[in-house]
Amino acid sequence: MNLISIIKRVTFSCLLLLTTNISGAHTLNETSAQVILRDGQIELKVITDIPHLISTLQSEQAWLLGDTDRVMPTNLNASQQSAFIENVLQQKVHLRINAQAITFESVSIVAAKYPTNADISMQAKHDFTDVTDVAITFPKSLGNVHISVVKPRYRLLAAGDTAHVEL
Repeated sequence: MNLISIIKRVTFSCLLLLTTNISGAHTLNETSAQVILRDGQIELKVITDIPHLISTLQSEQAWLLGDTDRVMPTNLNASQQSAFIENVLQQKVHLRINAQAITFESVSIVAAKYPTNADISMQAKHDFTDVTDVAITFPKSLGNVHISVVKPRYRLLAAGDTAHVEL
């Protein structure tokens, strides 16, 4: 066996081991997201496991595999970590409405009921009177994402009246 074939086998084995270790991180902790369409605005609510997200963003292996663009420093305090995550989401969550790119104007992280989860709220405005198509892409660092899209129907109820909405 020549030196080139040995190097190829060692390189392949290292990549296989690296891929196996990282791929497990994406299947254990899943994220949920809800897109809420309103007249002239859109809100994205994301619930995710923050310790898992932070460990992924701090992983050099995830960076090497292209799951993250840069590695989060390990010496950040909680507010710096939140700012880092908000920046990543602002840059890496891509939203298109009716095939037009929409930029999120604000991103905020709020602690959820459970100690490891966080609610992330992202808001943007749009000029469409009729939304026919929504496309959204999340960064790989969030892992699998369960998504729902909601378009609320608004009604004004007089005092004591009952709302009846056909779906």
